[in-house]
Formats: sequence, C-alpha cells, structure tokens
Amino acid sequence: MLVRFRTLFSKVVAVFRRSRLERELREEIENHLANLEDRFVGQGMSLEEARFAARRAFGGIEQLKEALREERSFLWLDHIHQDLRFAFRSVRKNAGFALVAILTLALGIGATTAIFSVVDTVVLRPLAYRNPKQLLVVHEVIPTLSHLGGAFSPVNAMHFREWRNVSRAFEQMSLVGIMSVNLTGTGEPERLQAARVSSNLFATLGVEPQLGRSFLEEEDQPGRDRVVVLNDALWRRRFAADPAVIGRAITLDGQSYEVVGVMPADFRFPKLSQLYDISLAAEVAGQPQLWKPFAAMAQELSLAGSFNFVCIGRLRPDVTDDQALADLNGIQAVLGAQMPDKVDLRAALVPLQDQITGRSRRGLELMLTAVCFVLLIACVNIANLLLVRSAGRCSEFAIRTAIGASRGRLIRQLLVESLALSCVGGVLGVAIAYAGINLIVAYAPADVPRLEEVHVNGRLLLFAFTLSLITGVFAGLLPALRSSRVNPREATTTALRTTTAGPRSGHLRSLLVGGEVAVSTICVIAAGLLLNSFVRLLNVDPGFDTQRIVVVQFSLPNNRYPDSGKRSEFVRSALERLQSLPGVVSVGVSNNLPLTGTGANSALAVEGTNLPRLERPVADLRLINPDYFRTMGITLRAGRLFDDRDRGRLVAIVSSVAADRLWPGQNPLGKRFRRGPDDSPFTEVVGVAGAIRTIGLDQSPPLTVYLPYWSFFGTEVSLAIRSASNMLIASSVVRDAIRQVDVELAIPTIRTMDAVVAASVAQRRFQMNLVVLFAGIAMLLASLGIYGVVSYSVAQRTNEFGIRLALGAQPGQIRRLVFRQGLTPVAVGLSAGVVASIGSGQLLATLLFGLAPTDPMTMAGAVVMLGLMAAFAVALPARRATQLDPLLALHYE
Repeated sequence: MLVRFRTLFSKVVAVFRRSRLERELREEIENHLANLEDRFVGQGMSLEEARFAARRAFGGIEQLKEALREERSFLWLDHIHQDLRFAFRSVRKNAGFALVAILTLALGIGATTAIFSVVDTVVLRPLAYRNPKQLLVVHEVIPTLSHLGGAFSPVNAMHFREWRNVSRAFEQMSLVGIMSVNLTGTGEPERLQAARVSSNLFATLGVEPQLGRSFLEEEDQPGRDRVVVLNDALWRRRFAADPAVIGRAITLDGQSYEVVGVMPADFRFPKLSQLYDISLAAEVAGQPQLWKPFAAMAQELSLAGSFNFVCIGRLRPDVTDDQALADLNGIQAVLGAQMPDKVDLRAALVPLQDQITGRSRRGLELMLTAVCFVLLIACVNIANLLLVRSAGRCSEFAIRTAIGASRGRLIRQLLVESLALSCVGGVLGVAIAYAGINLIVAYAPADVPRLEEVHVNGRLLLFAFTLSLITGVFAGLLPALRSSRVNPREATTTALRTTTAGPRSGHLRSLLVGGEVAVSTICVIAAGLLLNSFVRLLNVDPGFDTQRIVVVQFSLPNNRYPDSGKRSEFVRSALERLQSLPGVVSVGVSNNLPLTGTGANSALAVEGTNLPRLERPVADLRLINPDYFRTMGITLRAGRLFDDRDRGRLVAIVSSVAADRLWPGQNPLGKRFRRGPDDSPFTEVVGVAGAIRTIGLDQSPPLTVYLPYWSFFGTEVSLAIRSASNMLIASSVVRDAIRQVDVELAIPTIRTMDAVVAASVAQRRFQMNLVVLFAGIAMLLASLGIYGVVSYSVAQRTNEFGIRLALGAQPGQIRRLVFRQGLTPVAVGLSAGVVASIGSGQLLATLLFGLAPTDPMTMAGAVVMLGLMAAFAVALPARRATQLDPLLALHYE
C-alpha cells in the first residue's frame, strides 16, 4: 500500500509540474507581447496597431499557437508514456488477472482473425485477374427446364458463337468445357483434370503464361488443337520445372500433344464445379491441371444441341450489366425462335467472383458471425474483470480526484491499461490465428473456393492490430467511464465501511452478464440447429448400402476405346478380373456413383404422350451391370434384373420415383418410353428399383433410369467392389486387377463408399464443427463471467452475510439470495437470446435440413443447457457464502 501511494504521489507531482510549465510558458509569451505593445504605443501607434505589430514582431499568431501546441503535445506524450509505464507495472503486480485477460482476448482475437482470413480471401478479396469486376459468367435460362433443380442452364456452344459474333457489350467471350485425360509416357499413368477452352480464355482473364505462349486463334479448330498449356503445379510435379518442356510432346489419352505454355504459380483458375449451377461429380469438376483449345465438334454446333459448357465474358468498360443482359436477351429471343419447339430462351449474368463463392458465402458469413460473438463475449468478460478490479481502486481514484486529477485523465489511464492488455493479447492472438489458419486449410472440405490462397499477410496483420485496438477500447470504455465517475467523499466513506456496498455498483456488471448470456444463447441455438440438422441428414436413407464397399472411378481414353463396343468389352473384362479376386462378393459398374453428381440426363417420351421436347420429364441415366443392385444394396421392388437374354434388346429398370412420375397409379412393368429424337425406338421397362439419392443426401431422389452397360457406354467408369467380410479389398489388389486389362490406364485414388458419403456432406460438417466449437467457447466464457461476477458479489457482501447469519438466517436463505441475484440477469439474457434467435432464424434456413430455424426442441435444449451451466457457476459462490463464520465475516476488511 505504501508503494502504491508513493507512486500515486509522484504522479500527482508530475501532473502539477507539467501544468506549471505550461502555465509559465503561456505567462512568458503574454508578458513578452505586452512589453512589445507598450513599446509600439509609446511610438505613437494605436492600441490595435500596436497589437498587430507586436504579434508580427513575435513571429505571428500562428507561431504562437504552434509553440503552445508543441508544448501541449509534449505534455500529452509524456502523460501517455507515464500511463503505459503504470499499466505494465500494474500488469506485473496483478499477474493472475493479466494472464486471464490476455488469454481471453488472445482466444477471441485469434479465432476472429483466422476466420476473417478465410472470409477475406474467399469473399472480399478481388480475383487475381485484370479488372476482375468486369468478368461475368453467362448462363442460359430455359424456364421450362427449371424443374431440373438449377436456376440456370449450362451454355450451348452454338449459342455462344452467336453471342461472340453479334453482341457488342463484351470485349471478350470465352467458352469452357470439362474433360479429363490420362497422362502416360512420363512415369506412372495419371488421370488429370483438364478443360477445353476458347483460344482467348487467358486474354479474357488478363493473364499471361510464365513460359511459352497461350493458344493461337487458328488452334481453336478440330485437327489443329493438339496443344496444351500446363499449370505450374503439374509442371513442377511431373516435369521437374524444366523450362525445356516448351515444345515437348506429351501423351494424353494415347495422342500426342505439344506443350506450348506454362501458367504462373499464382494463377488460380476456378474449380469447374464452381462455374456450373448444377451438381457435378468431383472427379471431373476440380481445378484444371492443363488446358487445351476448345475446337468445337460438328455435333456440338446445333441450336438444340448439348447445354454442357460455361461462358466467361469481359464487359466493355462503358457497358453496364443491365445493358449487356438486354443485349444478350435480344440474341436469345432470336435463337429461341429458331429452335424446333420455339423455346423461351433467356440469359443471366453473374459476376465471376459471386459465381465462385456463392455456395460457400452463407456458411462463411455464419462462421464469422459466430466467432465475432465469441469475441464480443470475451470483451464483456474483460469489461467485467476491469469493473471488478476498478472497484477495488475506488480509494485511489478518490484521492487522485481530490488532489485535482480530471475525469478525462482517469479515463485515459484506464483505457491505456485496457489497450495494453488487448495489444499483448493481439500479439498472442496472431500466433493463434496462424495455427488456426493452418488447421482450417488442412481440414476444410475441398469444395471451399480459393482455400489455397489463404495465408497470413500484411492485410491480416493490420486487421489483427485494428481488432486489438477496437477490442481494448470496447472492453475498457465502460469500466473507465464507470470508475472515473467517482465522488471523493462518497468513495472514501464507502471504503471505510464494514457493511455491504450500495446496490448501484453491481447493476452494470449484471447488465453485462445478461448481455453475454444473450449472445451465448444465440450461438448455442445456432450450433444446436446445425448439429440437429446434420444428424438428420446423416440419418437419411440414401437408398443404398455403404458397408464393405470400395469404389474407383476412371476414364477410358478415346483413342483406344473409340466406341461403345470396345468400352463394353473393357468393362466385361474388368468385371471378370475383379469378381475372381478372393473375398469379393460382387462387383457393380456404373457411369457414375451415387452422391457424386448427375449422370447422363435425357428427356423421356412415354408411349402414348406427345409433350414438347423441353417439357418432357428428364431422367438420370445410369449404365449398369446386373450385379450393380446387389453390390450397392439397392432394392428391386418389382420385375427382374438384366440378364444375357437382354443383349440386343432395349430394356430398362426405372426407379420408383420415375415409375410414379411417368405412370402414376399404373403398373410400370411392360410400359415403354423413348429417349432422344421422336423417331427413336422404344425401351421396355422390365423392373422397378428403390429410389436412391444421386446428387446429395439433402436432395430428393431424381427420376432414375438404369440401362444395361452393353447397350452403350461412355468413357467414365465407376466400379464398386463388395467384400465378404469386414476386411476391405486392398487398393493395390483392385489396381492390379484393372491394370491386367489395360496396363496404361490411369487409376486414381480408391475409396470406400463411406468416404464418398462423408465427402458429400463435408462442407456441412465443417461449418457445423466450427460453429459448435465457437458455441462451446462462448458457453465457457459466459460461465466464467457469471462465476466472476457472482463470486465478487459474494466477497463484497461478506459483512452483510455475516450479519444475516449472526441474526439467525439459515444457510438455505443465504443460498437462495445468492442464486436469485446471480440467475436474474441470466434469465433476462436467456429470454433476450431466444427472442433474437427467433427473429434472425431465417438467416440459417438455407443451411438447415429437415428442421425449422425456430425448432422449439432445439431452443429448449439450448436454454436448459445454458441454465444448468449458469446454475453451476452460481452454485460455487453460493456454497462459499453459506459456509462463512459470522465472527470472521464481521471482521472482514
């Protein structure tokens, strides 16, 4: 105590010394000016002329002001220096308090900075292209096909050519298509994700290769398109970063291609799945590792041809989005009128950055909101700690006020102390953020866009520094305002009392407790909704089995398998090899696996109906073998499976959803439909299978039609192998069996079917895990805040409880008194949190599955959990209050 008063006395002396220096400087200047005025008046000048001449002689009034300003600046900096020294001295003396405050702030600042780094990179930071705001993705809109699940349709190649030739709203327009190729001749065969692109794609984006060149216009023609541009990662991984790769021939799908360029390491082309508005298989929708000229084939250049591509355009600087859309819609109206069924054809424009980040934006914003709530609770906790600490310094503030310290001086000192804590916490928070960013990048799902660009940089450090300052001011302002409003006489009298303190001292702390409980309630309810939704999603019946199944997907090179007959022969041989492996129960083949996107869509014309082509129901075609249903555990509800007698016949098995849609209330067996042109032969239904979820667990089962693989087969092959026991078939065994059929075939990673299901819900799991983590931290911080306030209140009322016990009060009465005081702000906070959650529940609606954002059971569970947590936090101080010795309590303080 003696040291504290000695320090306070030295500070008081310093304040008076600086005030005296400032006063002496001002008096000296005024005396000098007065002497000059008297001299000029004695020379016959008027009083006004003498004042003007005196200030000119002194150097001007501005110099006078500048001299005073410099002196005040010196005094202010000196005060700040003293406050900082006092703050760090106070931290050393109260190490326990400082450690709790710094760790709490570091956790909040670090978590917020880590999540902000992801949101900043994915959502806020512009794409690394030239003038990225001018880049748009052009979609086609066919209202009659809106039932297929996407708002927009991919682009028709012929329509793209018309846009590029007729539209004057765009500087450049480029077409992008999906493809995958097998790289051979340079080590182990490898399947690569690639893209077919217009020759001007890189010019449209405004990027140049780091080696070589981009495509020439004449190379965008069939037969002249045997050139490729590599990305930097592939160049380094497969070609050892050799500059001599330019001009070198490489083998893709058995054909020779010349490498003409290598893109820079910082060039990030979007994942192809992010450019489409429909769900695509991950195996063909990743980030391209190489690009080749588009070279549109004749069958792709028809008005009613395939809608399979993406168009990226660069607007002219003087053209608005609305003008460009009107221009394209004029062209679309002409094209639609020329199509066979006179289609209502429109266009839609989406900024490229919004197209890439659209599916992840809501989840990232949710995580940022949750972590900001955690930071808010941390700030409230620090504010409560500072209030508790400043309450013990009432005597100090009273003495300083009594000897002349202003309220602003006290506020500044307390804010400096708070800022010192927050800055130290910010430094530690940057380390936490660095570790958090590494964890997020390592464990985030692959479909989070631009994740590879997330890292600690100057922009992030500036954010952390700014956040530390804001946090320090926010946490310290209320305690500073409250503590600086001190009456010296009242504070001195209160300090000398031996009874309880006045009730006003706890009102602000109770208000803060109620606030942090309300914020915690919102976080816990949101986490509960996401967790409940995720559990419901996992409990959805996908319509197939996942146990003891390994799967592999690959592509057959077109040059070695140019037609359906050769592909079917490969499938037959592969099935025989795999079926002969020890421990294999059955092997199924399909053109695509469940939960990995759509297969081959086709419009169906039911016999006896005459709907326009674009109004016909569209089914997902799956090319399978007879054992596919047994392997995948799909139920056959009626009819039979395919067998050898069906070779040469057009037969199909339809899903129950397709049967109900195509032949409602009828027996579908024996019914017929055609796919493709109206003169196509009919296909007969021989079986009905159970419905399965092919796109995602949160998507309803589509119309699915199963055809025998030997009828026709594409280049994409998906194999599923079911083993006899809990031991899965080894990946190496499966790979060797397929290589025995084709030694040059590139076999990608072999997975379990459980892994496929997990990958389909990876983004939901990632969002849920982070929000649940932040909600848990919020609950912990809120419970610590409640415990701290109630514990301090019990200590402050020790004399009161001693008197009550001495006068005959029972421990139960004291316990109820403490519980009532501690749980009242908790109850208010819970009520406010529930009301706020109901009001903002719609913000979560798009992230939930099978659950309303105002689900009463989830809200009730969150309230009960928080209530129990608060009761436990209050119970410890209440127990301590009932165990007081009345004699010792009366002598407290």
